[in-house]
Amino acid sequence: MLTAEEGRKIELMYQSVMALPLGQWLVESAGYAESSVYWEDPETGILCRCRPDKIIPEFHWIMDVKTTADIQRFRTAYYDYRYHVQDAFYSDGYRAQFGEIPTFVFLVASTTAECGRYPVEIFMMGEDAKLAGQREYRRNLQTLAECLSNDEWPAIKTLSLPRWAKENANA
Repeated sequence: MLTAEEGRKIELMYQSVMALPLGQWLVESAGYAESSVYWEDPETGILCRCRPDKIIPEFHWIMDVKTTADIQRFRTAYYDYRYHVQDAFYSDGYRAQFGEIPTFVFLVASTTAECGRYPVEIFMMGEDAKLAGQREYRRNLQTLAECLSNDEWPAIKTLSLPRWAKENANA
């Protein structure tokens, strides 16, 4: 349940997106929202899945919506959130499924109002960020493939009963 204030904020954020011509085009273009894309990774054989916020198939665009408290900080903070990895993974999945290289954009809305509006910007990753993201997700997939193959999961630790709990269980 939203409060009236939260509803007003969401409406103003929506109006801010729609005031940007490309933002309006992204929102209003025919496409598929929250549709999963599946493909088998050719190197590892792993079944992969991504779920873009919106696919605009006529133009081979993928849009993902993000919010941020500080839209200027997003220009570098994206790296900490691995959005460059998301871009590369989703783009490669789209290409594997549809045979086209998509244009991937982040529609970013600030959650902090300025002059009665919420700043909105649309970003694309540079080629260096896309390549770094691809290298990173390839490493991640290779690690997953090794764990699946060996049935060894080094990041998962086993918890055994403490000695006192074993004594209580046997009492």
